[in-house]
Amino acid sequence: MPSIKTEITKGVFWTAVAKYSGIFIMLGVTAILARNISPSDFGTMAVATVLMSFLEIFTDMGLGPAIIQFNNITERQLSSLFMLGGFVGLMLAVGLYFLSPLVAIFYHDEILGTVIKCLSVNLIFNALNIVPNALMLKEKRFKTIAIRTLALQLVSGSAAVFAALDGWGIYALLIAPIATSIGVFIVNFINYPQRITFNIDFDVIKRIGSYSIFQFLFTCSNYFSRNIDKLIIGKYFSMTDVGYYEKSYRLMQLPMSNITFVIAPVLHPVLSSLQDNKTELGNKNVKLLTILSWISFPIGIILFFCAPEIILIVFGENWIPSIPVFKILSLSLPLQMLLSTSGAFYQAAGKTSLLFYNGLCNTIVTVIGFLIAAFIFNKLEAMAWAWDITLIINFINTYLILNKLTLAYPVVVFFRSFFAQIINSVTTFLITYLLISFISFENLIIELLIKSVIISFFTVYMAYILRQYNIISIISKLRNKVVGNPKDFTQYHS
Repeated sequence: MPSIKTEITKGVFWTAVAKYSGIFIMLGVTAILARNISPSDFGTMAVATVLMSFLEIFTDMGLGPAIIQFNNITERQLSSLFMLGGFVGLMLAVGLYFLSPLVAIFYHDEILGTVIKCLSVNLIFNALNIVPNALMLKEKRFKTIAIRTLALQLVSGSAAVFAALDGWGIYALLIAPIATSIGVFIVNFINYPQRITFNIDFDVIKRIGSYSIFQFLFTCSNYFSRNIDKLIIGKYFSMTDVGYYEKSYRLMQLPMSNITFVIAPVLHPVLSSLQDNKTELGNKNVKLLTILSWISFPIGIILFFCAPEIILIVFGENWIPSIPVFKILSLSLPLQMLLSTSGAFYQAAGKTSLLFYNGLCNTIVTVIGFLIAAFIFNKLEAMAWAWDITLIINFINTYLILNKLTLAYPVVVFFRSFFAQIINSVTTFLITYLLISFISFENLIIELLIKSVIISFFTVYMAYILRQYNIISIISKLRNKVVGNPKDFTQYHS
């Protein structure tokens, strides 16, 4: 039987193949769309996407993680969950379709109603995808998921580009989400065809209910924590402001979506085998986060100092007003990356109740922060600062609960593991700040590269001084891994 490390490595590899191949597709598609579609249209799409994401929570109802966590679920029970999800998805899609005019009136944006009507079909297909998606993850078919993801990105992205160049405007933005949900359904149906049955086995609901209900409640609270900023900006600012903020946020999250989002989908299916060994879960959590801190903090610093170059290269001059927001949001990236894997450890430990309570506390803090920013400061930059500040509070809260109440891991030992990286990052930030005034080139790409090299150099140098890791040793061990002498990456301390 493969070891935990082997399964994680294999899963991360195939997820990374899709993510890192897809990043070039996404950057190319985004660059073209940003130059052919207005910030206001992107803002309208952002609000519609947030509302859709909320309703998709109700189509899932926490069933996906429950299917992964619980063993011996029968085919009849899976068919029952499939039918239940499909029925809920259909009801939500119909309800959203007829309520879309009211949403448009609330946001004073007529086109928003049309966009929501088009996207309502996604609720049906996303609901039908819950069971087969969970089965694919449970059986660790990460290669199939990677190929599916990459193929759909390529097809839907190309179609969106042609539509944008043909003058479709905001409707070009609808192609990718709709085509993806339908495409995923087709692949899932081929791999895991589900039976249509009206003989529902309600015992399975009772069996997984206590697990899935708290997972569902956490997802609801996490939704508001992640999206309330865009809803507030859409209501009390403007759709153009939403566009600037959303694009800044998405671009800032690009490293996270291609690093920790590569790891996160793999963790729960693999770590669920350790659900009775909390000590080992705690050890793996610290090792994982230590490595992520080495990566995430330098990336956050690079994004902060390279914000003008990145925005102008990717989006163009029409998006210059988004630069200050992007700089502020980039400071939150390290903590976001460290937080993104926490849910898998709650799930693997079977403590979705604590996951929900943690998420609820974090949501309350975040909502209060955004409301203060909107009503007292009333600036887009204030909304970005509110995200940064509340994230610090939520990071402390999350890992206090996870370590003290869930994994029984020493809290002091956990937080002490980040001390050296914090010193490293503060020193690198100050040095870069002093040097940045001497860097000025006409070519944006050259300026971006020089700033990145400076930050990377001082990060590695400080890591050597603080004895965090030895970059030469890491490269050597990676080379040995490629030629058939695998080493545990979590042992790359000097």
